[in-house]
Amino acid sequence: MLKVRIVVGADGSPGATAAVRWAAAEAQLRQAELRVLTAYHRRDPGRHGDDAASAVVHEAVTQARTIAPGVEVRGIALPGYAAPMLLHAAEEAVLLVVGDRRRGSLPGQPLGSVGSQVATHAKASVVVVRGRATDNSGPVVVGVDDGPTAATIIGRAFEEAALRKATLLAVTAKANGHGTPSPAAEALGAELDPQLDPWREKFPMVQCDREYASGRPDKILVQRCQQAQLVVVGPRRHGYEGVMLGAIGSGLLRRAECPVLIAR
Repeated sequence: MLKVRIVVGADGSPGATAAVRWAAAEAQLRQAELRVLTAYHRRDPGRHGDDAASAVVHEAVTQARTIAPGVEVRGIALPGYAAPMLLHAAEEAVLLVVGDRRRGSLPGQPLGSVGSQVATHAKASVVVVRGRATDNSGPVVVGVDDGPTAATIIGRAFEEAALRKATLLAVTAKANGHGTPSPAAEALGAELDPQLDPWREKFPMVQCDREYASGRPDKILVQRCQQAQLVVVGPRRHGYEGVMLGAIGSGLLRRAECPVLIAR
């Protein structure tokens, strides 16, 4: 039987350290194994880069085992660029975890954000660990719209809330000032919600609160993240490199005060 696997990138920076600790707790929660990866450049025949990367991995594995002593943890240091290495490793994982890009990038990444690249291109779901990464007392927040991937994102949010025994806050925000229920929801009645009710039936243990707000969706969700333990968004199906997360996902990766899950 194949074990569930979580992959996390490490480089010794504060952001990566927070990501390792979060990933270890998540692996314990999911009863998954954890792989800690770092990348380095071998610029000369010596072993300086290899030794430094090995030290980073050793420290990260020690931290992970301290957080989750019952979890199988393995650390690997590989030469090359961080983003391709993590993307390849994520092909066999249920979750890829990286740290806040503002706190430094992984070794071998020349420019830009490893977090942004893997969030855009990974086949697995990605968590970018930000803000209050150790606060598990707040709700799980999910942005709800009428797009083609809405059901998938809502379902994942319910799963995360159930796993954490947390309340789920489903937020629909519109920048045109009409933050109100859709015509379909209004036609069915105030107590019915065609988007959420099927998931409420599937996850009766999850308390799901619904909010309609007026304002830019990215700003509204950033505000709701101030008290949340996790926010769930989805990638766009169409777009070109650099904007595939859309304004909402990109805004959350820059400003959210809690970990951001890009659900796939």
